[in-house]
Amino acid sequence: MLAYGLCGKSTAGLVARDVPIVMPRAHDCITLFLGGRQRYKVEFDECPGTYWYALDYIERRDGTGTALSLGSGVDTDLGSVYDEYVEKYGKDNADYLMEVMGAWQDHYQRAVFIDMGIGDGAAVEGLARAEASRRGWRFERVAGDLVLIRDLLFGDWSEDFLVLQPGQKVGMATHSGVVEAQA
Repeated sequence: MLAYGLCGKSTAGLVARDVPIVMPRAHDCITLFLGGRQRYKVEFDECPGTYWYALDYIERRDGTGTALSLGSGVDTDLGSVYDEYVEKYGKDNADYLMEVMGAWQDHYQRAVFIDMGIGDGAAVEGLARAEASRRGWRFERVAGDLVLIRDLLFGDWSEDFLVLQPGQKVGMATHSGVVEAQA
């Protein structure tokens, strides 16, 4: 069992060798946290520019106070990064690099905290609220749903799961199934 989605094509090409592999038909962990592809699609259609936060966000802090989230980009001390770039590449190139590095933020309008109903997510929710305020995004809190994770663990492998037989590999589907078995 693999509790992982396609996730930027990171599982594409994964081969089941001697035993079957079962994985959710999921774009990424957001699909798992929301409980399925249908809800993921609704959220994506409503606002494709969503930066996601969940309790694991705080657990993935890098020791310097920087937290990795479920969206693109990592905040760092941009002033020192800029200074380093000016020294290495010159001012014009540093200006360009900083513009490109910050471009990911232009695509976001909403910060969403997914409350999975387990653990104390207050710190992560507060962080998500603060980031939304700082960046001019709207903030939302949504309830998560563990149904895909439960079904994976209990062997209830409906059409929401891909079951690879030995010799098959994960392929990106061109339909709403997200992933498919390939020879």
